[in-house]
Parts: sequence; C-alpha cells; structure tokens
Amino acid sequence: MGPTFWEAVWARIKAVWKWIAVNLAAPGVAVLVVLVAVVLVAMGAKELQIGGLLAKLLGKGPKKSVIDVANTPPPGRVDANGTLILPGTSDSHGQTQAQVVPIHEPGLFSNPSTVTFTPPGATEPVEVQLPDGVRNRDVEAVVVVQPGEFVVTVKNSSKVKGRALDDLLAKYGGQP
Repeated sequence: MGPTFWEAVWARIKAVWKWIAVNLAAPGVAVLVVLVAVVLVAMGAKELQIGGLLAKLLGKGPKKSVIDVANTPPPGRVDANGTLILPGTSDSHGQTQAQVVPIHEPGLFSNPSTVTFTPPGATEPVEVQLPDGVRNRDVEAVVVVQPGEFVVTVKNSSKVKGRALDDLLAKYGGQP
C-alpha cells in the first residue's frame, strides 16, 4: 500500500520548498551577500573573502586544496607492480615527487620574515627565514625537496611575484 493522500501532499510541498530554496532564495541571498561585500569594501574592508560562502549558497562543494592536489601522485606514476608511487618515494629513474606541506598560519605576534611548518614524518616544526621583501602572509606552501632543503611558494595574490622570489633565493644561496 502506498503513501496516504496527506503524506503524498506533504512530500510534494517539501519538494516545492526545496526547489524554491535552491533556485530562487539562494541566488537572492547570494546577490545580497555580494552587495554587502561591495559596501564593506567601499568602507575600507581590505581582506574580505566571500567565495566560500557563495559556493555554499549556490550548492558548490569544497574544492580540493592546492596542497592535496600537489601531493596526489598522477595515475601513471606507478612502479613495476602497478602500485602508485607516493610523494617522497623515488621511481625507477631516481625521480621523486616532492612533498608539499602547509605552513602554520602566521599569528598576530609572528615574525613576518619567517614561516613555520612541520615536515612530513617530523614532530617538531621548522622555521625558515624568508628572503628580503617576502612576508609570511605572501607564502602559500613549502615544498620539501629533501630533508633540510625547502622551496617556498608565494600566493597568486602576493605582491611578490614567483620570479622575484626565485631571484632573491638565488641571490642568497637558496634553491630557486
């Protein structure tokens, strides 16, 4: 025996409300959020980020982080047995996919010319001195090339461009 008349009506009402929420209300709220953001930016708010909120309102799932993507081996990177070769492990040619680790978010009292991160397999964090002109807020991730040797990558939004960072690292004896 199927659902009663009232159960069917109630199910239909819930489906209609869900459709209204997803297709009419969420875009309306998204427009309202954008308008509030524009007003806040006009009033002087500098670091305002509403992308995640808009994605959630419009039903987009969270993207995989840049670090997760960098640490995922390509499907074709397999050994003779067909097993994926993980980052940090060399292949038959001696090539190793470097491991990328996130930095510890700088705090209010952090030294702006250093970044701190914990290398893979380590328990103690490591502090790396940044080249002149590079601030910890510009750094996105640290690539562990080999134990004790790191490469710093800057954010796309940074005023310091990647090429300038490479030049600074080369000037001071680091790895570009």
